[in-house]
Amino acid sequence: MNASYERPYRPVDLNVSMTKGFPLMSMAEKLMEEAASATSGRASLTLAHGDELTIVLVALKAGTTLEDHQAPTAATVIALSGNIIFTTSAEKIALGQGEAVTFTADILHAVYASEDSGFLIVIGGKGSE
Repeated sequence: MNASYERPYRPVDLNVSMTKGFPLMSMAEKLMEEAASATSGRASLTLAHGDELTIVLVALKAGTTLEDHQAPTAATVIALSGNIIFTTSAEKIALGQGEAVTFTADILHAVYASEDSGFLIVIGGKGSE
């Protein structure tokens, strides 16, 4: 596998028969470098996209928040490094390396990085028509 990625990055098309591996940790490290120089404190890369599934790699600098939003369909957030706090109106879920949370599209949520963090967002299924 390649050590990382180059910009512009073209996501894998999941509507075409194929197989693709990703060096997630090295990609997350490079994204963290981008996040460090971004005024927003974040950087992301859509790794793969198709009619039924989208996979996004995200890096957040410590203290950065992805403000309240909803996913287009059910989704899962998987922490790769650092620590993030997934917040809904009803609860706060702390996620460390290797931990995940899944939720439905109707859940308004935010993500806060309590330290430099990398995570995957897996958005799957069909959106509301």
